[in-house]
Amino acid sequence: MGCPPAAADYDPLLSWNQGAAKQTIFDFVQEVTNPNSDNYVRQGDRIAVFDNDGTLWNEKPKNIYGLFIKDMLGNAFSNKRNAIFEDLKLQGLTPEEYKQKARFFLDNSKHPDFGIPYIKVTYQPMVELVNYLRSNDFKVYICSGAGLDFIRSYAEDAYGVPPENIIGTTVQTKFITKDDGSHVLVKTPILVKPINNNEGKVVDIDRYIGKKPIMTVGNSDGDLEMLQYTDEQDGPALMMLVHHDDPREYVYDTGAENALREADARGWTVISMKEDFLTLPGH
Repeated sequence: MGCPPAAADYDPLLSWNQGAAKQTIFDFVQEVTNPNSDNYVRQGDRIAVFDNDGTLWNEKPKNIYGLFIKDMLGNAFSNKRNAIFEDLKLQGLTPEEYKQKARFFLDNSKHPDFGIPYIKVTYQPMVELVNYLRSNDFKVYICSGAGLDFIRSYAEDAYGVPPENIIGTTVQTKFITKDDGSHVLVKTPILVKPINNNEGKVVDIDRYIGKKPIMTVGNSDGDLEMLQYTDEQDGPALMMLVHHDDPREYVYDTGAENALREADARGWTVISMKEDFLTLPGH
């Protein structure tokens, strides 16, 4: 059962300051995991969905997924298009080859301000939250606008979220026979619609999970629709929005204005990185 630190042998959210956001998490988990609670949710329905960029790891000064695609394409990369469309140029790679290249980039390229490999720019408080939910029999999914195989290349090592629990923007693949008679799956330049952002996240949550989440965490307007989707149900639900208000990292609201207004109007929990996070990458 979920329980606050005072009643536990250890604090599962050690990198969080004591405050309303942390207590809200403990209270919610305790409610939905207690069989005697009116808000009890059976194990198979404890679905939690997290955005990735800006929610689970750093997204500034430039989006890491976009940097990887640029690194792969070199001069063929166009800054005028969304990275997901540039990703289509990587046709012909197998998913395994793509993931190997992505992981090599993340392990060997460093964040310009923090001086650590990109694989290490995860938010420790959020990693603890994911682990806490999983320890209470939640199924945790990542739902991101970035490329599916890019996220799959590191998510299990970084967050403990397995490949089958990743929802991302993806391309069609093709099963082909090679000259030697063996078979392989390769990427095509055809996008699977919708792009996994905004309302596309809701479409894909239904498509790939088949159940409505009872908890959703995001940080931007691109997450607004899946937060609304989670909020609009009869049972218990927790909606959380990570607010980038901490000068230890980067302070910005751009791209989150609508989500912040909606959070205020609907009473969603806003996680202040400045007030709620004890640790941040590079600090």
